[in-house]
Amino acid sequence: MAARPEVAVSTQSIATYQDFLSALLSDRERFFEDVVADTGLRAKLRYAALTIVGLAGFFGFVAGAYSGPAQALSAGMKLPFLFFATFAVCFPAFFVVQVLVGSRLRLLQVVVLVFGALALTSVLLAAFVPITLFFLVTGANYYFQHLLNIAIAGVAGLFGMYALHEGLSVVCEKRGVYPRKALTIMRAWAVLFAFVGIQLAWSLRPFLGDRNQPFRVFGTYQGNFYAGVIYAAKQLMQGPEKPAAPAGRQDTFPRFRALPIAPGDTLADTTSRRRHP
Repeated sequence: MAARPEVAVSTQSIATYQDFLSALLSDRERFFEDVVADTGLRAKLRYAALTIVGLAGFFGFVAGAYSGPAQALSAGMKLPFLFFATFAVCFPAFFVVQVLVGSRLRLLQVVVLVFGALALTSVLLAAFVPITLFFLVTGANYYFQHLLNIAIAGVAGLFGMYALHEGLSVVCEKRGVYPRKALTIMRAWAVLFAFVGIQLAWSLRPFLGDRNQPFRVFGTYQGNFYAGVIYAAKQLMQGPEKPAAPAGRQDTFPRFRALPIAPGDTLADTTSRRRHP
């Protein structure tokens, strides 16, 4: 009995930036296999960091353009910083717990896996730029733009974490260097990553900026992210605020000029003088 031919598997390593992007978008299994095989980790880390800075920064720049060039430049720098800062806060706990539950992945391998997920998130953000730009050009108001960009960031981040989970599942099944029980921990860490990212984003606001306010790198608003989203949704449903009445016309009572009162004048004399000056 003839043996069945084995299915050919691509073993070509990711060597260029174009290969890196192609693997992230259409051949993530190849990317994860490369990481587990300890192949070209530093190059992948460099490509991922470049993608985060370039594409996440591009999305931030376009979103911030709603309020002008200064806000665009500020948001373009702050969004990649948000990604790196959230990673710096959350990663140490994630890696230590993974080791405790039996992961045999090295530190650099786990860093590259997480950076790959963040790079994919950045690619998705850049893919949504035409939508953001369309509403920017067609004159959507501040609150709509605010909620739209939050929704886009949420969808992109969710897909990035899903890709990381998918990759770790592949590692678990094919290589045996990652325990299946650690996937549950990874899901909990993804939720923690989201909460930390939201809090940092609130601290770094504004990203979009309000055209009616002067430019500021960091805001001084009170409240929290969730209250801000609820407020933006309410303002969007209520429509634009009505302008306040001009100063000096708030009341409906007529105003009269003061008239001098001569000694000995009665009320009737004063009233007559007012009617016939």
